[in-house]
Amino acid sequence: MKKLFFVEPAIYYPPAALVMNIVVSRVKLVKFCNKKLGLRIGNKLKQGLDIPLWIRKGIEFEKRCVRGLMDTDGCIFNKVHKMKNKQYSYKRLSLVSASPMLRKSIFDILEKLRLSPKIRGNRSVQIENKEKIAEYFKVVGSSNPKHLNRYHK
Repeated sequence: MKKLFFVEPAIYYPPAALVMNIVVSRVKLVKFCNKKLGLRIGNKLKQGLDIPLWIRKGIEFEKRCVRGLMDTDGCIFNKVHKMKNKQYSYKRLSLVSASPMLRKSIFDILEKLRLSPKIRGNRSVQIENKEKIAEYFKVVGSSNPKHLNRYHK
């Protein structure tokens, strides 16, 4: 925050939590994010939260955006089911969003990358094929150690 916006953030450690909150409250910062980055002010769902158009104009920006969303809000997990007393386990890469427009944009980008995404439960965008998940990590990548560890297990 200091380097990008020349603002000293406040740091809070909530009691009995294993997190740290880093907070910056600046009108100029909000205006910058709104005017220069196209991020809207107010309730994002009511306004139709979506990926800004300037990101949608280039595949490299789209990949980086999906990577950031997946790293922060996505997960990789094992889908387990039984069939005829035999247990099967498959990896899934998933991102859940309450915003239909954002889900559609993420789906479209993953489809453009030929990663065979699926919409599940009307809220989750998933990649379910083992080879396509491997392709995701090759083409899009991740900086989230938890995702990388789960993928490589």
